Amino acid sequence: MNKFTILALALIAFELPTSAAPALGDKPVKWEYCELQMTRSLVRPAPLGVAGGAAPVPAAIEFTIRFTTGDEEITVKTWEELADKLKAPAPKKEATENVHRLRVWNRLGAEGWEYLEHTGPTSTAVTLAGTGTWIFKRRVP
Repeated sequence: MNKFTILALALIAFELPTSAAPALGDKPVKWEYCELQMTRSLVRPAPLGVAGGAAPVPAAIEFTIRFTTGDEEITVKTWEELADKLKAPAPKKEATENVHRLRVWNRLGAEGWEYLEHTGPTSTAVTLAGTGTWIFKRRVP
């Protein structure tokens, strides 16, 4: 008998534990999911007439940030608004949108939400328009 055969027989005899399905008496783990979506749109103002020599107004970028759970949906225009609605701790001083975005992430983490996946551009991407979506989950007690 070679070493491999002996090892295989030993593993079968001792039935090493595996990460199989939970025992019949155990309750299955339940999860709750949420989605955070940030849409960046390029808003072009109505074209001005050529007469009168008026300079065209440059396009603006508009944000829509939507936080959705199975119970509610919050829609805002800035990360700061969302952080405030989620009751995230206030920043220590004047803060940028990136700081407010991280206030949102920190608040979600404090509430037990775990990041699962992201699709599309992020809030700091260079693209002028697009939608970024983040999916989170947390264990239901």
